[in-house]
Amino acid sequence: MDWTARCRRYLPKPRIRRTCDAARGAWLGALHNQRGGRAIVSLATLPTGPRGRLWALILLLIALAGVYLLIVTPLVDLYAGRQSVLENRRTLLPRLNVAAEELPGLRARVSELRTAVGTRKVTLDGSSDAVAAANLQSRIEELAASVGAMISSTESLPAEMRGGYRRIGLRYVLNGPYETLVKLLARLEAATPPLVVDNLHIHGRLRAERRGGAVATAGLDAGLDVYGYRANENPVAAKP
Repeated sequence: MDWTARCRRYLPKPRIRRTCDAARGAWLGALHNQRGGRAIVSLATLPTGPRGRLWALILLLIALAGVYLLIVTPLVDLYAGRQSVLENRRTLLPRLNVAAEELPGLRARVSELRTAVGTRKVTLDGSSDAVAAANLQSRIEELAASVGAMISSTESLPAEMRGGYRRIGLRYVLNGPYETLVKLLARLEAATPPLVVDNLHIHGRLRAERRGGAVATAGLDAGLDVYGYRANENPVAAKP
C-alpha cells in the first residue's frame, strides 16, 4: 500500500489565470477564468479619450464624496458640538461669578432670618383655650383702638386642632371709614404673634343727614374672623 499517496493532500489551483495561459483569448490586459472562454475584465474595453476622462472624473468625485461623508462630516459635527459647549460655558461663567459673589450675603441673610424666626413669638399666651381667646381679644381691641376702628360685636369661635396647635378664633363686626378699616387689616397682618384674617366682608352704611335732607355715606361695616394659634400642651391626645 502506498502510504505516501494517501497522505498527499490536494491543493486547489487558482481559477483566475493570466492571459499568457492556453486558450484564454486576448493577450493584452485581461483576466480569464480557469476553464477558458471569454475574458472576465479586459482593459482594452475600458473607455478612453474624453469619455474615459469623464468616467475617471466621476469616479474621483464619488471617492471624494465618500471621504467627505465618512471622515470630514463627522469631524465637522464633532467640532461644532464642542464649540457649542464652549460657548455655553463662556455664557454661564459670568453668571456663576455673580452668584459666587452674592453667596456670602445670601448666607448672612439666611442666618438673620433663622435668628428672627427663632426669636419671634408665633403662638398666643395662655394655659387654656379660654385664656388664649381672652388674650387674643385684648390684642385685637388694642389694634382697633390704635387706628380708630369701632368694634360693634365680638363672638368666640370653637377652638380646633391644626397640626400641633390649637386654633383660637374670634368673629368681629367693625365699623368706620374705609381708610380706618384698611389700616386695621394691615395691623392684623403685621401683628405678633401672627394672626389670620378670614371670612371678610364689607358693606356701606348709610345715615340720613338733616342738613338739606340729603343722604350721605357715614362709614363702612365690616365682618371678619380672626384666628391665632396656641401651643398644644398634650400632643399625644390630639386628634389629627
